[in-house]
Amino acid sequence: MTEFDNWDPVLRFATRLSVRISIIACLMVAGLLILLHGFGLLLNPLMRDIAIGCGITLIVSFSLTMLSSMYMGYAVIHLARTRLEFQQMSRTDMLSGLLNRRAFIEDLSQVERGHLLVIDIDRFKQINDRYGHLAGDDVIVSVATTLREVVGPPHLIARIGGEEFAILFRETEFAEVIALSERLRRTVANRLVDSVQQSIAVTVSGGLADITPIRDFSAVYAAADRALYVAKSSGRNRLVHERDLPRTAHVEPSIIDIPDAAISAA
Repeated sequence: MTEFDNWDPVLRFATRLSVRISIIACLMVAGLLILLHGFGLLLNPLMRDIAIGCGITLIVSFSLTMLSSMYMGYAVIHLARTRLEFQQMSRTDMLSGLLNRRAFIEDLSQVERGHLLVIDIDRFKQINDRYGHLAGDDVIVSVATTLREVVGPPHLIARIGGEEFAILFRETEFAEVIALSERLRRTVANRLVDSVQQSIAVTVSGGLADITPIRDFSAVYAAADRALYVAKSSGRNRLVHERDLPRTAHVEPSIIDIPDAAISAA
């Protein structure tokens, strides 16, 4: 169905179908004329009648088939585009414009190696309580925009919860993943969100986990979520990798420690 979401494939299909039907119709007319000639029912020479009959048949059958195919093609294009729009809507978070949780899990399940970053907006409930839910929505949209700006293809970005986002890093070395994640965190912290005549300072915390062939989404997400919990409990506005988890119970995680940006009105 999705092959016929524009006119080019419809025109090619209609042309091929029209040519084939015209040839079949021409052969049928020629066969019928030969049969009539055998019974002596034709007044003109056989070849003349075949030439006239096949000529008219080709024009009529090709035109009618082409028109019918184009009419049906319009309906198919509309149906295909509606289906594509529905698929897109079913995979997209309406507020942020990012992938939703279901679509993200489906795509992640097809990846054997990579890195998963789970990000949570710090003190999001306080933002909602202080500035209202419209401001909270603006914060989510702003963070989503920053994610798209900093992290581009081939990586996948999704909103998987209320104030929680996830990034699937694909075909990227570990050092580059860390650099991109830190750049993302700093960009969010340095960018004020303008909402309801206020400028709101926002920070995020994140947990990183490795994707391997022997771990499904639940295992990878659980590891990233544990790292996120450590990032939250050790001061927020920071990133923690699951590799740091065994020693976080005794010492601070080996990450860049930046104080929380205060939520303030401009």
